Amino acid sequence: MLVVYPSKLNGTIKAPASKAHAQRLLFMAALADYATVIKNVPDCEDIDTALDCLTQLGCRITRKKNEVTIDPFPRNTPAKFADFDFRGSSTTARLAIAVSAALGIRTRCSGNVNLQKRRLLPLTSRMAIRGVKFSNFSLPLTTEGMLAGGEYVFEGNEGSQNISALLIALPLLRNDSDIRLASPLVDPSFIEITINSLKEFGIVIEKTDYGYHIPGKQYYHTPRKATVENDWGLASMWVTAGAACGSDDYCITVTDLPLNSPQEYRDIYSIITLLHYDFQDLNVDASECPDLATLFASLAIVKGANIEISGVPQLKYKETDRMKNLSEIARTMGQHTRILPDGIEIEGIGYPDYKQGQVIDTKGDPSVFMSMVLASVTATIPFAILDEHGADKTDRTFLSTFKALGGKYEIK
Repeated sequence: MLVVYPSKLNGTIKAPASKAHAQRLLFMAALADYATVIKNVPDCEDIDTALDCLTQLGCRITRKKNEVTIDPFPRNTPAKFADFDFRGSSTTARLAIAVSAALGIRTRCSGNVNLQKRRLLPLTSRMAIRGVKFSNFSLPLTTEGMLAGGEYVFEGNEGSQNISALLIALPLLRNDSDIRLASPLVDPSFIEITINSLKEFGIVIEKTDYGYHIPGKQYYHTPRKATVENDWGLASMWVTAGAACGSDDYCITVTDLPLNSPQEYRDIYSIITLLHYDFQDLNVDASECPDLATLFASLAIVKGANIEISGVPQLKYKETDRMKNLSEIARTMGQHTRILPDGIEIEGIGYPDYKQGQVIDTKGDPSVFMSMVLASVTATIPFAILDEHGADKTDRTFLSTFKALGGKYEIK
């Protein structure tokens, strides 16, 4: 159990590495012709899971601190069967299922309770009509058969991870493929990250008026070395927490961010400047910074403020239904809430209304865990979080960084 005390944060940190970018590079390196050294790999459970799955496919992996060398499995003689445990990693699940099917590898796939609740259907249903047999369309499941080229149609809100998985897998096929978007993408930045990474490995993806054309019979050629970008989203959480301290005496500076990256969270300053003041009533359209919606809500919960957050319907399908998760936490801490179709409304009473040491359960969702810890900058009363390892899925260094910046906590 983690007891979090009221604190203010101040200082300079290096931006955390991007888990999403790292996962993509690892799978691309596994498909390459020779070994690839990947630098700046984050230390987290999801990366451990990705590496375990690549070992199942036959890769040889050497890990040294934040550097990973992937010696790829032979493309001509891949493993005939892979037994995947995706634990809680949704991105790894999608990448592994798509790549395995493109190579005709039979799989058995499992995951933890949270992952079993997450939507695989947008991906598995499209793959099922292109040659892959699924025992089930959500975890646990088994697969057999080989993926075929053709047209894959997605709505824009069905997840960039599903499309990214196919962008990585479809170039391996004999025939060309097309991904057609029936509506605009909700989160195009992750697609751009995928396409840019594929270019590093010599893979061509052609943008079209309707989506993407993927030529078949392509080969992954190693760049020998690749570097994981640092994460604007995680950096923005730290900057936002610094702004929420409510004083110019407290500021968090984040260095080493990629200036030319397509990542989101580049233009959040108009929102976080509101947090410099003693906010009690905010309306936030978080469509441009969906992961920060969790932090905005957490700040309001701990402070006892009013907030209405909109523009984030996709948060229903993360590690947890985040709006429902936050609603339950808010009620535990004495606030009234209303879940909206695309967000949440929290009705605070102007001050914290929970007992000292109140215990909350973030239900294994790292974003909710990190947000509630960072929300201690608005706290006047200590509270406790059931699982002290709640950030490990995304960043094992989170609590040490929090402490280095002035955060106060105790593990009991």
